[in-house]
Amino acid sequence: MYLTNCHNMGFFKAEESYIMQYIQVDKLKGEEILAVPILASSDIVLIHADTVIRKEYIEKLIELQVKYVYIKNDTEFKEPKRSVYGIEETNKETLTLVKSILDHHIYKHNKDLIKVKEAAEKIVESVISEPEIINNLTEIRNISTDMYSHSINVCLLSTIMAISLNMNKKKVENISVGAILHDIGLRYISVPYVNIDILDMNNKDTLEYKKHTLLGYSAVQESSWLSETSKEIILLHHERADGTGYPFQKKLDKIKPEVKLVSVCDDFDSFISGIGSKKMKIYEAIEYIKAGIGSLYDITFAAKLMELIALYPVGMQVVTNEGEVGVVVKQNGEMTDRPVIRMLVHSDGSKYQDKVNKDLMRLLTLFIVDTIE
Repeated sequence: MYLTNCHNMGFFKAEESYIMQYIQVDKLKGEEILAVPILASSDIVLIHADTVIRKEYIEKLIELQVKYVYIKNDTEFKEPKRSVYGIEETNKETLTLVKSILDHHIYKHNKDLIKVKEAAEKIVESVISEPEIINNLTEIRNISTDMYSHSINVCLLSTIMAISLNMNKKKVENISVGAILHDIGLRYISVPYVNIDILDMNNKDTLEYKKHTLLGYSAVQESSWLSETSKEIILLHHERADGTGYPFQKKLDKIKPEVKLVSVCDDFDSFISGIGSKKMKIYEAIEYIKAGIGSLYDITFAAKLMELIALYPVGMQVVTNEGEVGVVVKQNGEMTDRPVIRMLVHSDGSKYQDKVNKDLMRLLTLFIVDTIE
């Protein structure tokens, strides 16, 4: 039996009276209050929300391989947050390593960069060892705050996509390494790139920002340990299908599939993190990429990204067209815009007293108009 609680990370305000906190089951001490019910794959509620978690429940949850649950907490969560894709230790270690190496990296002095390559290969191994995330990547959140975490996010998302497309081992490794280093050129430019839209820059700053692809490629061009494909990812990840990208305005039919794949993953994480872009909500980023299929993005890779990413991840609070607020508790297969919502607040601002789920696949006149993050 596959069991699930709301599969999303971090914590957020679900009501004014408490904080909903995501925590490892083996860190529970007992007496915590469950915030979101634990469901079986058949959608049967095994433990209801508001249940006081006793120690015998913890033992049973561990036995059933439930790793995380949501609990109510009115104090600040002190434990480290769960990482963006759920492969916690790898992400944490990789972020520390990448930040340390790139912070001390000097242009074209690339001896230590091979350690970043090894970190990317470790991410590949982590994805392969947790195959359940390949077809259920619903935990993307806009938590990238710098070049380092953005690079790791793009590496992981690109790796997951490559594996899900059954690419061979060599291609997956080239993608992973190229993705983790794709924005190394940002180290060498003199304009800010966090939560700034390139379209809003003046001409001088735009030209400076666009140099990061050329500078990044130049920095690693002579590195024999880095494949030509990985180098091309660094150089060409901002090229577009219609030839409107940079640095060369190449059309994607002239570019390797590996570059096209990383390109769409990079844009998605850039949009939700605000790295080189104005920050967007997840559904806004997805809609932007959908609109760009064929003109900006390769059809195959953009469509695969849409398949992998939940428009409204489990645990996200949403607002309906009826003015009510709820929290997503379950996905409906590939219909990621029609999840099941646990209702929290009526349109008049009063709280739901009963546990009410609304399935958007059944209620066809009900739809989500906004999210609360």
